[in-house]
Amino acid sequence: MSVLRRILAIALVAAVVSCLFFLSYGYATHAPRPHDVRIEVVGANGAAARVNTVLDRAVPGGFDVEPATNQAAARDDVATGKAYGAIIDPPIGPVGLLTAGAGGLAVQQIVTRAATAYALVQGRGIVQQDVVPLPPSDAAGVSAFFLQLGLLIPGLLVSVLLYLIGRRSRVWARFSGAVVYAVCAAALGVLVMDAVFGALTGAPAALFGISVLAAMAFVVTVAALQAAFGLPGTAVAAAVLLIVGNPVNGVTVAAPLLPDGYREIASAFPNNAAVRAIKDQIYFGGQHSPKALLILSAWIVGGFLIIGIADWLHLRQRRRTVHSPADIYAKPIVSRRLSTTTPTGSASPTPDSM
Repeated sequence: MSVLRRILAIALVAAVVSCLFFLSYGYATHAPRPHDVRIEVVGANGAAARVNTVLDRAVPGGFDVEPATNQAAARDDVATGKAYGAIIDPPIGPVGLLTAGAGGLAVQQIVTRAATAYALVQGRGIVQQDVVPLPPSDAAGVSAFFLQLGLLIPGLLVSVLLYLIGRRSRVWARFSGAVVYAVCAAALGVLVMDAVFGALTGAPAALFGISVLAAMAFVVTVAALQAAFGLPGTAVAAAVLLIVGNPVNGVTVAAPLLPDGYREIASAFPNNAAVRAIKDQIYFGGQHSPKALLILSAWIVGGFLIIGIADWLHLRQRRRTVHSPADIYAKPIVSRRLSTTTPTGSASPTPDSM
């Protein structure tokens, strides 16, 4: 293939990748709509049923309306992120509304519109209170997203460099570089977001721990896919973490507003888990962080397993061949065969790399 043809082929592949970005981000963001957004209702005489009727008529399936025992319980659920809002429906007077801006401005606006519609049907006004407002230093509520993005994109780039430099060494050499990146990038990210900008404050140690887990989940995933597929594994990782994972992170479009398919898988991705853990720790008292941290840990453990299998196959091959260790280490798991030299000097295939 001539140089010109290779250049044109690369350009066409890049255009196709761009199209995948357009499709994925467009699908996630082009028509956000609420799905089972939890709203609690405090009131007597079937208040929750009345609210549910009005909201379901306006947006079928858009809201999950549940009764709350009292206003204090409803406030606590909103303040800890269990519910996106609470409607207080007294016998007389205006309808009360509790929301949490830190849970997502788009969701807050949708809950406010829904509660306002209910109040209008009742012929009453509405009084709103934001029980977890966003601070002025994070007025748009996107700092958690940019922290995870700052860990993800450099993580992909450094993983490529580590592979190109260390692919002829044992996979653990590349892995050690990934660990150093994760710890240092997390420390710098927390320093910038907390001390410099004051955007994510109040829990620097917890934020550092979450950031290390998130960075590790990203780079270990890339390292594992590289161990399995070689350099093309980076493209697989980019497809998983950038093309799909980033649109479902929960900030670009809040998880309850994502379309079918993306909404169901969002919480399983490390991007979404990282954002949820950061926001929960900073704004909602860390009540729901364990599940998100478990997701991040699962990605790390899964990556460890693949890396460990690759290293085991490499060591097994070393014991049964006279090939250079560097040549063995450079082989990904998916390689069908490695050539081995017999004692007489003839070459024969071996299935050990299967």
